[in-house]
Amino acid sequence: MTGKTLLILNPIAGKGVGKRHLLDIVTRLSDGGCDVTVLPTKKGTETVERIAAMLAKDSTYQMVVACGGDGTLNTAVEGMARGGRMLPLGYIPLGSTNDFASSLGLSSDAPTAVERILKGTPVPHDLGTFNGRRFTYVACCGAFADTSYSTSQSMKNLLGHTAYVINAIPSLASLRPLNLTINADGETIEGKYVFCGIGNTTVMAGTVKLGADTVDFNDGMFELLLIRFPHDLIEAGRIATKLLSGSIDDPTISIRKAHCCRILSAESVAWSLDGEEGGKSKNSTVSVEKSALYILK
Repeated sequence: MTGKTLLILNPIAGKGVGKRHLLDIVTRLSDGGCDVTVLPTKKGTETVERIAAMLAKDSTYQMVVACGGDGTLNTAVEGMARGGRMLPLGYIPLGSTNDFASSLGLSSDAPTAVERILKGTPVPHDLGTFNGRRFTYVACCGAFADTSYSTSQSMKNLLGHTAYVINAIPSLASLRPLNLTINADGETIEGKYVFCGIGNTTVMAGTVKLGADTVDFNDGMFELLLIRFPHDLIEAGRIATKLLSGSIDDPTISIRKAHCCRILSAESVAWSLDGEEGGKSKNSTVSVEKSALYILK
């Protein structure tokens, strides 16, 4: 796809690889017929607000490209939503782990990604909302939920996905039960859990992996994954071993599909959205917007 393009660049993602390849990326897009404007990301909400303002002010933009990790992709999506223009979205996954890109089978090689964007077509993809805030692929709480954003950037750059596993170990040693009541499309689920994840991905929180045949990215439903709080240390050890080996085949782990989930908790729970801090809440509503996002593939 070509035309006027807003390129959202995270200059520190993946050991700064996006910054180093910026000229090549812009050149390839320009040579392919794109009129490129580059917007580097900043911490906080400033980037989201600038994306929204730029798209609302200039109706000639035809495409947005996110260059960085999953957090950069989330920033681009939220900016488009706030600006009222959900344009076709290209993704150049240059973060340290790129869980969402892996779920979609997108290459992390920059030239290959640019070529895919130029030749690709927009494919509909479901989008999630968490208390009104958009997320692209996962909202989760409990053990591992803060692993993505609590793992230092230097550690991610050095070790990649292994950094998440290493950083998750303290979570396994200090498990606390989440007393949750969940209404999933009218079905009430109650219990003590160690993890709750609602997503449209094959990887949750950098460590919990689902089979590719489990996830349909555009069926209007997200996967609700719950891990029951272990009864004893033996059960906790078994759960940890299963998760760190990439398996969810355990009686303490349940998974089902849902369009809308309302999660009530006895205490405020810290949430993660697309690997970024999502704030604390006792009463959370997660819903799916079918075909709200169009990703270039």
